[in-house]
Amino acid sequence: MRELARVLARGKRSEPQAYLRAYHAAGVLARSISWAPIPLWRLLQGFRSDKHMPGWHRYGHTYGALFRRFKYRRVKLLEIGIGGYKASLGGHSLLAWQAFFPRGTVVAADIVPKQALGGGRRRVRQLDQSSAEDLAELCRQEAPFDIIIDDGSHLSAHQIQTFEHLFGALRDGGVYVVEDVQTSFWPGRVGGSETEWDGAHITDPRFRQTCYGYFLELTKYLNHAEFVERRDLDARMLALAQDITRIAFEHNLIIVWKGENRYPSAFVGRDAAPAA
Repeated sequence: MRELARVLARGKRSEPQAYLRAYHAAGVLARSISWAPIPLWRLLQGFRSDKHMPGWHRYGHTYGALFRRFKYRRVKLLEIGIGGYKASLGGHSLLAWQAFFPRGTVVAADIVPKQALGGGRRRVRQLDQSSAEDLAELCRQEAPFDIIIDDGSHLSAHQIQTFEHLFGALRDGGVYVVEDVQTSFWPGRVGGSETEWDGAHITDPRFRQTCYGYFLELTKYLNHAEFVERRDLDARMLALAQDITRIAFEHNLIIVWKGENRYPSAFVGRDAAPAA
């Protein structure tokens, strides 16, 4: 395991074939330990995913609690974006998912062709998340899903479009996660990044157009049954909210739970309020 971790950690400094050999060996290891009750954060860290790594993110504890109920089910997890900018790089989180879900299927999609990282219960597709056609084709080929994780471009426009296209492909009771939403707060280039981020300051009216601003607005619609007036509503958000039971915000994460939310109000639309 140490040698596998060393090669995986070297990433772009490794020869492509050496990386792929180590990666597929790690896939065998992932399958062999998948029935063991190993905490998800340890698996993410052990397989060198930046989802839980010193100096990076701390998603592992949240994911461990969030996905615990799925562990021994025949779940189908979709991850958009799997790291690295070369065909022979990335995919660390896929190994962790494979090690955590012994009966699960992991589908990954990346703008870079990384089909060589597939194998076993891992399927890897090439996809541009800015393309509605690519997202629709993904749904036709692979839906439905129990868990969807967007770790793609981190551009708000892409995150919003991906959610609106893929949420319908999520099963009732499923979970949709948008990672790395810190970019919603980044206008332009930040921290030496070469990417021109489409974020905004929280007092800027344009913040509402960011991914974070979008989901803050969507939370209002979870109480759509209590709206006394139905004018000037966003029909798109109103439709989505009828299948959302909860939205949670954590540091750099947005989590959405899918389920029926069509129950009528106990008060609005009734002739008289119940007695106190």
